[in-house]
Amino acid sequence: MNIIIKPALFILLLLFTCGNLLSQNFTKVTGDPVVSDNRYSEGSSWGDINNDHFLDIFVPDAQSGITNLLFINNGNGTFTQVTTGPVVTDVSASSGGSFGDYNNDGYLDLFVQNYYGNNNHLYLNIGNGSFTKVTTGSIVNSGGYSFNSSVADYDNDGNLDVFVDNGAFTSGGENNFLYKGNGDGSFIRVTSGHIVNDGEKSLSSGWCDYDNDGDIDLFVANGDPFNYTGINNFLYRNNGNGTFTRITTGAIVNDLGASVGVSWGDYDNDGDFDLFVANWGGENSFLYQNNGDGTFTRIITGVVVNDGGHTVAGAWGDCDNDGDLDLFVANDFDQNNCFYLNNGNGTFTKITSGQFVNDGGRSNGATWADYNNDGYLDLFVPNGANPSQSNFLYRNNASSGNNWVNIKCIGTVSNTSAVGTKLKTKAFINSQPVWQLRQVCGQTGFNAQNSYNVEYGFGNAAVVDSLVIIWTSGTIDVYTNVSINKFYLATEGQGLSEIVLPVNGKGVNLPVKIELCQNYPNPFNPSTKIKFNLPKTGMVKLVVYDILGREIKRLLNNIVLSAGGHTVLFSDQNLESGIYFYRLEVDDGEENALTKKMVYIE
Repeated sequence: MNIIIKPALFILLLLFTCGNLLSQNFTKVTGDPVVSDNRYSEGSSWGDINNDHFLDIFVPDAQSGITNLLFINNGNGTFTQVTTGPVVTDVSASSGGSFGDYNNDGYLDLFVQNYYGNNNHLYLNIGNGSFTKVTTGSIVNSGGYSFNSSVADYDNDGNLDVFVDNGAFTSGGENNFLYKGNGDGSFIRVTSGHIVNDGEKSLSSGWCDYDNDGDIDLFVANGDPFNYTGINNFLYRNNGNGTFTRITTGAIVNDLGASVGVSWGDYDNDGDFDLFVANWGGENSFLYQNNGDGTFTRIITGVVVNDGGHTVAGAWGDCDNDGDLDLFVANDFDQNNCFYLNNGNGTFTKITSGQFVNDGGRSNGATWADYNNDGYLDLFVPNGANPSQSNFLYRNNASSGNNWVNIKCIGTVSNTSAVGTKLKTKAFINSQPVWQLRQVCGQTGFNAQNSYNVEYGFGNAAVVDSLVIIWTSGTIDVYTNVSINKFYLATEGQGLSEIVLPVNGKGVNLPVKIELCQNYPNPFNPSTKIKFNLPKTGMVKLVVYDILGREIKRLLNNIVLSAGGHTVLFSDQNLESGIYFYRLEVDDGEENALTKKMVYIE
């Protein structure tokens, strides 16, 4: 049956769609130190530096001779400015930074890139949210006019590598840097290949497995904004052996522009990553739709690519939790920023009302992050003005009522930060099966690092039917019937556990001692859930044994978990009918070990 929608009805439907977003609302945060800095901020980076499951934020200052900023999330919707330690006392001209666990010890370290030929900085987290500065090695002694950095495990060896964009605003450009990580906090500088010898004015970069072949590729945005000179961008396809091939055909690398920001995201939910490239100087930005065969089609219709402006960055995020990615665009020169609501059919509607698109500002690397743990993405917008301009933080009021899942991934064979890990989900939204694809990214936009948590929206779906996690090591973990509106910890090859977190600073009722619950269902086939409760943060091991005491599967292997309730899914179709035992150990103490019995039936 063909349904004809009359123009008047179409307008009403469109207004209704926009009204849904407007009813959701964002509240601009004021008075907090995180928005009272009065600095020249080029970027922002979110990271949980003290492993308390609340996201902290690093904000650089691009002015020469000024210190950078670091704010600790207090867990009640406010932040405290850090005033001691090398991260916030080093004097430099920093445009951004990249969090990552560079020594695979379970704590986020920080790389900071600097301009004016200054050496870049590397700070290693010593385990409590404090940092020590690295002073040896090429990664902190190469100089350079560095304006952006991005991290990835490009050779899939389990160690994070760092790419640095150089040459912005110089007369002749400069080669970019690539540092191969050794996994212990040290790096080897790569000197061969196009990727480090193309000598251009590079402003940002973004890693993404755009061809879905299991290794991560790199797009580099080049531009000469103030001279209004168009430059082609770079796309490097990973050959899978530690080398790259520069792509020279296709519009994606032949569209001259003053490109600044790079943002990958599967906005059309077709299972591959598309690309938004922010252009400055009044140019229209680029949107490239992935064709699924390693090529792209440039989109030339629609408001996203016909809005002009001094655009610096784009940030993808499902801010209304309806199951598709929306796009926030940060604009320079006191132009209002832009927000484009995904209509779910490959098109967008521009939202023009609301404070967060009418605040002006010299905005740069905007980032999405659920900083108050309510399941909805909030927005941070750094501003750069001379002499000063405060940054913006907009709290999502979560009034759409849509469902969500938030997943933190921890690599075991893969890098511990899980950068490059791809996640696919299937859920029935409005009674239709919807697949969504995400990737844990080290940078997106321009000097912008969202949290390493993967935040999904699922509309009115009652459950996540399928969750597929594809780790950079090649390991694939599959989970079914995942409950909604929960935080999860996904550990490579070891299971999916629920994390009970405080929300908006409100405490949860914690047990007074370690509790191990009976698995459910019991008996089971082929899967069962094991729940346990912790009175405080601890290092947890959860192992399944057969009746003879032989280890069957290690579900958690010395993973640090927060206080509260956790649930781990155990599934094994190769079991024989019989009795099995599951044992919980906390902090390697026999006094903190509990064991229960469960039954498998064929």
